[in-house]
Amino acid sequence: MVDPWIDHPNVTAVVLAHLPGQDVGKALVSLLYGEVNFSGKLPYTLAKNESDYGALLLPDLPEGSFANFPQSNFSEGVYIDYRHFDRDGIEPRYEFGFGLSYTTFQYQKPKIRTEQRHPKQYPEGPIVSGGQSDLWDVVATVTAEVKNTGSVTGAEAAQLYVGIPGAPVKQLRGFQKPTIRPGKSERVTFKLTRRDLSVWDPVVQKWRLQNGEYKIYVGSSSRNLPLAGNLKTGK
Repeated sequence: MVDPWIDHPNVTAVVLAHLPGQDVGKALVSLLYGEVNFSGKLPYTLAKNESDYGALLLPDLPEGSFANFPQSNFSEGVYIDYRHFDRDGIEPRYEFGFGLSYTTFQYQKPKIRTEQRHPKQYPEGPIVSGGQSDLWDVVATVTAEVKNTGSVTGAEAAQLYVGIPGAPVKQLRGFQKPTIRPGKSERVTFKLTRRDLSVWDPVVQKWRLQNGEYKIYVGSSSRNLPLAGNLKTGK
């Protein structure tokens, strides 16, 4: 939580060092003096209020027949972190994927290319490490250009999110971090596999690729996604 002090007039910047190691001093000095550009992104959401995290903040308490055997029920399902905030319409202080830099970036020229026109709903390949082999077949390729619109060289972690029908409105499915010189652009490419677009079917006990329209987003964080498009699968 940073809200108790983030708006204080004496606070002009925040550097989140996470879990620093023995070389953190040198690293922070190189960043603060501009020898290296900031490029880190938040791997979780920072809320404005503690209550915004809801039940995710507290552990499941043992009761009844489980009083002596504490357990977690995972009643939140897949709605953790930014998925929880998106579902409940909660505005975070700093969203998942957020991060600043000494330069600025512009996202442009999105393209979505379907690699498999009519893929089957269920995988049919042999079982390998991680599931059936065709779960890793590429269904679509998404590309975009990231332009450095500032005055210094910097790295940008471009993020791809997918909105799967009947699932969270968006889920991170890829990221790339090119280093870009001022005024230059770099292309980022994301390969979407069958697994990336599937939901678990508890009846069939397989990952199911739905027929329908998927939302595709590309941007700098879970709440800053200037590029959007649609991907259709099935007939």
